[in-house]
Amino acid sequence: PITPITDLKIHQNDLIASTQGRSFWILDDLGPLRQTNGSLSKDSLTVFIPEAAYRVSGGSSLDYVSEDNDDSKTAIGTNPSSGVVFYYNLPSKIDSNATLILEISNEKGELVREYSSTKNEEFEEYPGGPSPDPSLLLKPGLNRFVWNMRAETINGIAKVFIEGSYDGRKMSPGVYYAKFIFGTQSKTVKTVIKGDPRFEATISEYNEQEKVLKEIETSINEIHGAVAKVRKISKQISEVNSLLKNKSELITIVELGKEIIQKIKIWEDKLVQNKAESNDDIINFRNMISADYIFLRGEVDSNLPIVTQGQKLQMAELDAQWNIYKTEMEVIINKEVKSFNTLCAQKGLMKVIVP
Repeated sequence: PITPITDLKIHQNDLIASTQGRSFWILDDLGPLRQTNGSLSKDSLTVFIPEAAYRVSGGSSLDYVSEDNDDSKTAIGTNPSSGVVFYYNLPSKIDSNATLILEISNEKGELVREYSSTKNEEFEEYPGGPSPDPSLLLKPGLNRFVWNMRAETINGIAKVFIEGSYDGRKMSPGVYYAKFIFGTQSKTVKTVIKGDPRFEATISEYNEQEKVLKEIETSINEIHGAVAKVRKISKQISEVNSLLKNKSELITIVELGKEIIQKIKIWEDKLVQNKAESNDDIINFRNMISADYIFLRGEVDSNLPIVTQGQKLQMAELDAQWNIYKTEMEVIINKEVKSFNTLCAQKGLMKVIVP
């Protein structure tokens, strides 16, 4: 800062500057400075070993990195990043088709999160749905990226508004490995996640919380995947019906198609609330099982890794409901849709119908 510096101190790998009448300034993480000899390669990928990160609640504006980020001009203070901060240096010349990938694995070698410099063009953002994953910066020189210590984001279902977070589970304290892949080059660094030092919790409690959250995520992804699946089936049947509606000799196919579409709609309405459009719509339209799972996920996703008996009972109840709905879906697909396909085949309908 442009002010007299009255003292400097290094504390926990941070540089603290005491200023004349301007409080304290802290330069977080001296690791990159200590790991370089003052010069970086202009031709190869360099990845610095990150500082250990603590699992604490809250966030910081420094958690988000973009091309136009510049926190140096802000007039207010900011907390340090609340995740694992990676610094990486890219070559001075980068091909326009180049891609940078970050793969994060646990100590067992299981992939828990993946990021890319290429944005997912198929991702659809909508109110009440998941947010897109941040992209890795792909610019020459030193770059920065923050992993929020979470697994992959939970899948949404198009146009369904749900009040809650789709964030993947926060990982348990332990050792993780980050592999940066840039063309033919790759660098792997070890990072450590530590528990919140303000309370005592065993690693078994953290692991139980992660296990429960993973099971909840799996159920939500299954539900949303099932809804997407039957929506595609319903769309195809609707298209067939629209082509056959004026052909009296094929009216049996159209009528059966209408019945299946109606059954799919009734089934879907048990899983997701299609009428909700904002947070307060829960007052008018009750949550369905998908939103109930997401609410439970939010309750379990506490920084204090204690899974209560009530949360376990709620999950068991939701799992029982989902198993019933899953069976209903299998009947629709294996019986109703199969009958529709059989009837179409008997009438000699081809895959492409020319009206």
